[in-house]
Amino acid sequence: MPPPKRLSSLFWFLLFLNVLFIVGVNYFLAPLTSSDVVQFETAKYVGKAQAVIDDWSASGKLELAKISIWVDYVFIVLYVAGLMVAAMFIADATRYPLLMRSGRFFRWLIPAAGICDVFENISMQQSLLSHPTRFSVMFAYDMAMGKFSILIVTLLFITLCFLFWILRKLFPAVA
Repeated sequence: MPPPKRLSSLFWFLLFLNVLFIVGVNYFLAPLTSSDVVQFETAKYVGKAQAVIDDWSASGKLELAKISIWVDYVFIVLYVAGLMVAAMFIADATRYPLLMRSGRFFRWLIPAAGICDVFENISMQQSLLSHPTRFSVMFAYDMAMGKFSILIVTLLFITLCFLFWILRKLFPAVA
């Protein structure tokens, strides 16, 4: 484990990189939005996936969607690293042993979200390069649900740790 000062610096650096990347990509991929891509990720049925692709073709977003999937591979590395460090940093900041141990657990759980995201992207690329099949659409959906579930639980954990950290700062005698 890196020393607390190094972990703190790494946390702020990765947070900055993630925010900068998100802002830059949203600007670069406009008019394609994150919600457009999420709609495709969670299509679940071939008809809905094909409707999204048809809409993108009609509105000139199809090429941007293909680029978006390639760009997402870079984002996967950034958000996985950022959330791994965030889970450890914020959990350690609370100084509660249970939360600190849980932070170590999340450090190893978060890469599973990244792996799901990689498989989801491969499946979406397959759908965009040829045509959506029942397998590719359902597989992308399942991987997206796994990824989002892990990310939601991780963000809830980080939020809980942040609240405990704030409470420790506000009421040091009680904590």
